[in-house]
Amino acid sequence: MASIAPPDPSAGGSLDIVAAISRWLSALLTVRTTVIVLLACIGLVLIFADQGTGKPEDHSKSASSGQSASGIAAPLLPPGVQPAATTGPEAEKARLINDSIAIVPAGRVAAKPFFWAGNMADRERATDCLAATGYYEAGTRAADQRAVMQVVLNRVRHPAFPHSICGVVFQGAERKTGCQFTFACDGSMARRQPSAAIWRQARITASEMLTGQIEPAVGNATHYHTDWVHPAWSSQMNKIAAIDTHLFFRWRGNIGEPQSFTTRYSGSEPLIARLAGLSIAHREGLLTADAPLPVVPFGAAALPSMRPENALTAAREILPDQARAPDADVFLVTLDKAGADGFARQAELACAGKTTCRFLGWTNPAYKASQFPVSGRAIDTLSFSYVRQGASDAGKARWNCNEFPRGDRAQCLRRGG
Repeated sequence: MASIAPPDPSAGGSLDIVAAISRWLSALLTVRTTVIVLLACIGLVLIFADQGTGKPEDHSKSASSGQSASGIAAPLLPPGVQPAATTGPEAEKARLINDSIAIVPAGRVAAKPFFWAGNMADRERATDCLAATGYYEAGTRAADQRAVMQVVLNRVRHPAFPHSICGVVFQGAERKTGCQFTFACDGSMARRQPSAAIWRQARITASEMLTGQIEPAVGNATHYHTDWVHPAWSSQMNKIAAIDTHLFFRWRGNIGEPQSFTTRYSGSEPLIARLAGLSIAHREGLLTADAPLPVVPFGAAALPSMRPENALTAAREILPDQARAPDADVFLVTLDKAGADGFARQAELACAGKTTCRFLGWTNPAYKASQFPVSGRAIDTLSFSYVRQGASDAGKARWNCNEFPRGDRAQCLRRGG
């Protein structure tokens, strides 16, 4: 920039001096103003350029640390980072890599049915933790929710994970980037909540999964991620299923075999404060063990985010308003206690011609369930179950061995497992 020198007083008269000084000051002010404006513009350009063209997150690096950007992190590995974008070059690259990895169908063995065992308060907490996982991780389709819920139940049974449902779902959620399920710590629950109808359906699906329903499509999978990321841990596992945008994995070797899923369910569920907006069971002091359920109104006096289907108003355990009759492949029956050895044959006849079937029986008609979700008392007093999981499955019969001792413990119902 050219410099501007001040006028020389000896160059003319006083009028000329005044005029010269005036011109000099005017020029100086114009230059200074121009410089200030230019500097301000340059500063703004640099600020916006830094925000808009900064380096993208290195998702390959985060994946190698053990965290799926949108699904489940591999246990015993450091946590990763925030969710990745679902579109763009990185997402398309990940999809191409994921598509090139073949599914290992031989690695998919259907998980054993999970039958709830525990008190009423813990059952409600478990149901809501499972329902929240299904909704926030998989959306609103029941089939997608079941696949994610199956992973939760598989983890509960595996020694590498916590042994309660809420413990599995919210493992590591106390750390911003340590959660195993993304929704638990990325703010999803604060940003959006399900409608009453959608939450009701998620709870129904969760209740079914706690009363013997399984999702055979994902087998004993303990991990999954979406198809728009490719975490490093996925290359160390067998890909066994693809459902919608989710890819499901199990460990290679004995650690991923069915015989490794031997841990018994703890029967105790922790309170999760961040679920209090959706779940009465997770509100401090409102629900304890088998005490009468509190009267919690829905309306002006209720908590802002309370849902009507959770407004439990009876002094005893009742099924929610959304309870319904079982599906055509589910039988809830009363059994003759004197004919215990014939229970399996009775179940086979009822399930004849059905690819999948659940036959649940009670010898005490006062405890027999007649609708879904099945009450905790009905599950606790179940006398016999028969479950068929597919066309190639001959079906498995199990008895309540406290009521009907069996010589083979493999024929006994496993409570909470």
